[in-house]
Amino acid sequence: MTMRVLVIHNFYRSENASGENLSVLDEINGLRDLGWDVEVMSADSDVIADGAIPLSELALRPLYSRSSVARVKEACRRFRPHVALVENLFPLHSPWVIKTLRSRGVPVAAGVRSYRMMCAASTLYRDGATCRSCVGSKLNLPAVRHGCYQNSPLRTVPLAASLRLHRETLRSIDTFLAVSGYVRDELVNGGFDAERILVRPNFVLDPGLPNDDPGDGFLFAGRLSDDKGVGEMMAGWIQSGVWKEHRLRVAGTGPLEDLVAGADPIHNVESLGLVPHDKMMDIVRSAAVMVVPSTWPEPFGRGVIEAAARGRAGLVARSGGVASLVEDDVTGWIADANPDGLADGFRRASDRALQVEFGRAARRRYEECYTREVSLAILDDALARLARSGLDVSR
Repeated sequence: MTMRVLVIHNFYRSENASGENLSVLDEINGLRDLGWDVEVMSADSDVIADGAIPLSELALRPLYSRSSVARVKEACRRFRPHVALVENLFPLHSPWVIKTLRSRGVPVAAGVRSYRMMCAASTLYRDGATCRSCVGSKLNLPAVRHGCYQNSPLRTVPLAASLRLHRETLRSIDTFLAVSGYVRDELVNGGFDAERILVRPNFVLDPGLPNDDPGDGFLFAGRLSDDKGVGEMMAGWIQSGVWKEHRLRVAGTGPLEDLVAGADPIHNVESLGLVPHDKMMDIVRSAAVMVVPSTWPEPFGRGVIEAAARGRAGLVARSGGVASLVEDDVTGWIADANPDGLADGFRRASDRALQVEFGRAARRRYEECYTREVSLAILDDALARLARSGLDVSR
């Protein structure tokens, strides 16, 4: 019997490089390869910029999306899913689709790659520091007071209201697939049932066994912004003195572009600008160490795994789920997310022999934990168990 799964996802704007979009597409293709009949109910945030949806309707979508509920009802009648996999619902879908699915006896699993079930901003981050002011809050008023969504109290109101209205709806989800142990712990701290949470990491496709080239220097790839720790990284790099023998390449664009591009040439910083993903992977392979200095608690860190798959170690901040991807002094280095901590991290990571040794260890860990086969096996098992439970109930 072929099992049917309905995948619901709101794709982020195409102008923003989204690791979550890539991960969702990867898992859809993976489920099909495993024999699942997959129907995707998608929404695309690009329509917001087109003005296709009135602002008054957009404001209500986090609370109740009439079109999404209608589409779910239609899919249940026609496609008759055995299970649903809910990914990102914001901003064009609504948690109301979960209520609709459950009212029709469809078990629901949710991929959790952010903190949106607890935080209006989805980041647990405000004013340069981790923030849990709304975790456990009944009305999420701190988010409104601080304007956590787009720096606007008014625009934050619908999100805060949605979290309040749908608190029990979100908790009714049958299985949560947390992208990292850190996200799992945050869910538990936020009042979600620990017994229904599985850790299921994102995967990246295996590029093949690394060659013997040890790579050269350090690489940062990402948005050049405060939350990504770019300022702390640059200060730590200069403070470390490692630039006397190594180079730091920085790929990406953002508010701190001038800080990177304006670095003194003596400090051996090379600004690469925005690089297409396929070319970026060649640059990752040519580096020795991937640097992820984020100051916000990133739920995962796809770049760390893409580097590990290519036999490259990571130097990462002691922040969020990123730190869980590296075993300190085994597959890379973990440093405090401040200039002093990162300076020390750069020094520790500057030993070329250790770069090679830890890169090989990172590749082994990738093979154990982050391949397509490992990640999809967890997803396949979780969805199959839920589908069977739904069939049992229907009998």
